[in-house]
Amino acid sequence: MELNNVEIERGEGGIATLRIEVAPATVQEMRQRVMKEYSKRLRVPGFRPGHVPAAIVRRQVGDEAIAQAVSDELVPQAYQKAIEQTKIQPLDRAQVDELTFEAFDGEQPLSFTAKVTIRPEMTLPEYKGLEAKQPRVEVTDDDVEKGLEELKQQRAHLHDVEGRGAQNGDILNAELRVFMDGEERGDTPGQLRGFVLGESGFVPAIDEHIVGQNLDEERRFPVSYPEDFRDEELAGKEAEFALKVTSHKERHLPELTDEFAQTLGLEDMSAVRERMREAILEGRTNESVDYVRGEIMKQLVEGTSFDVPVSLLDNRVQLRVQNVERELQTRGGTLEDYLNAVGKSQGEFEEELRDDVEREMKQELILDEIGQREELVATPEELEAHYYQVAQAMQQPIEEVAKRLDVEQARASIVQRKAMDFLVENAKIEEGEPLPTEIELEDDEVVEVQGDVPA
Repeated sequence: MELNNVEIERGEGGIATLRIEVAPATVQEMRQRVMKEYSKRLRVPGFRPGHVPAAIVRRQVGDEAIAQAVSDELVPQAYQKAIEQTKIQPLDRAQVDELTFEAFDGEQPLSFTAKVTIRPEMTLPEYKGLEAKQPRVEVTDDDVEKGLEELKQQRAHLHDVEGRGAQNGDILNAELRVFMDGEERGDTPGQLRGFVLGESGFVPAIDEHIVGQNLDEERRFPVSYPEDFRDEELAGKEAEFALKVTSHKERHLPELTDEFAQTLGLEDMSAVRERMREAILEGRTNESVDYVRGEIMKQLVEGTSFDVPVSLLDNRVQLRVQNVERELQTRGGTLEDYLNAVGKSQGEFEEELRDDVEREMKQELILDEIGQREELVATPEELEAHYYQVAQAMQQPIEEVAKRLDVEQARASIVQRKAMDFLVENAKIEEGEPLPTEIELEDDEVVEVQGDVPA
């Protein structure tokens, strides 16, 4: 592969345009190779495969098909050699344009342009010997007891309530109708699903009006929307709510006995307490390590000035929005419902995502740079382990995961992880104060607490 010329023009948004020219001799050599391959495949009476004359090959195959085959071979090879010569680092696939060449003119080169997003240039601060404080990890007896209380909540059973009205702490479902100036707003009642009375967080506040209400009973009461309510048509307005309780349940918490311990697969409550202590310790240790990593990356991001390529940032934000939509759909919801619940517009939601994604991509690019400088690589064994972990997380056969995952992305992920480990190993870490923590255990939520009251 011989290139006559390679020019590079760096544009805005991290886009580089390469103008690449392949030498005529290389073009003709590839043309002869392509025609030789066609000669082997053609079946022409009187000629052995591989010995069909060029004129017959051109007549049988067509000059256009031969030219296409030549360019299909040459363009990727020329692009790769141009990348090596210019030493730029592409971050996505190149867009090829302005392809010109004459496959049967031995004096003409092949030329084309390739637009590609490249890794931004950056000047890193000294990244060895960064200072950070690692929070001290400790677990008290009180932490264990709080963890056991949380465990009780997770193992609670819901039972229908009979013979009394709703009390704070009960779990209710309800239908809600809204009246403005005597006219009902909307065609069907809004559904309030699975909220804890006294802890719903509804805006406007309605919990106090429901205390004592019985199943299937409907109550009407006045409400005032706050001046800063997300729906401008309702902000500061007076309304009347008609609320009917459609489901009324209460939690029954288990007793912490040895019998309860056996339902968890442990011998007695002593074993449960020991397992709880180990779980909290493991969780807080991981939090402590993550805190150090976060502090180190924060210093690097703040000390390194560069712009994330706009096109990649836009694509990552849209991908994140799509992932949120799919996750909501699996729970029976929509992005619109979620935005209404949290009181945000789609623009505000995407802008927040954009800030998070930009910070995330800066960290990735910095770790990539450190990985290159320290010559960190992903070994075949590490790649295999990476695919295995992803397959376990996705609960899919590793063969299917290997087909779907881009190997370069897998390598980048491994190198970034190794770069982060390198930074921690070379940092100056001192013990700090414990992090303020709460006991959080993996569980299935008993109820889903909603946000604003739908109107």
